[in-house]
Amino acid sequence: RTAQALTMLNRALLPLGAVAPEFRLLDHQGRSIGMSRQAGETGSVLLFFSSDWLKDDLQLLRQYSQAYPAFQQVGLEILALSGINWERLYHLAKRLEVPFPLVFDPCCRYSSRYQAMWVPKFINGRAVYGVNAQGKIVFARKQANPAEVLAAFSG
Repeated sequence: RTAQALTMLNRALLPLGAVAPEFRLLDHQGRSIGMSRQAGETGSVLLFFSSDWLKDDLQLLRQYSQAYPAFQQVGLEILALSGINWERLYHLAKRLEVPFPLVFDPCCRYSSRYQAMWVPKFINGRAVYGVNAQGKIVFARKQANPAEVLAAFSG
């Protein structure tokens, strides 16, 4: 029953093996960030979140912030995208001491291409993608802990 519930939860995401949509947006420090340009040697992890106050979103950012050294060790860069305005992203990054870029996605334009958020129902948007160095999706779930994502790149 749990496997069936997870399948339903993850159904709408882009399929494994698909080419990940490219984007170029500003991060919380005002830098221009592009997925392929910011990718680590092994690839990227994309976190999509919708708020700076929902417990699950804050937990997602805390978990991946704590695990960030493990991702860097295997050549992965983390980018977190949200429709939250730039100023709020900046303060969120400072408050949680997030070591990776928080990327401002106005109107969730790129997040919706990943089927991670939909305006006006963006409050339900949360997803985690793993994208390899060739730009292909190797991991896609609505919820995932860092160990699950790292495992997708190890084998």
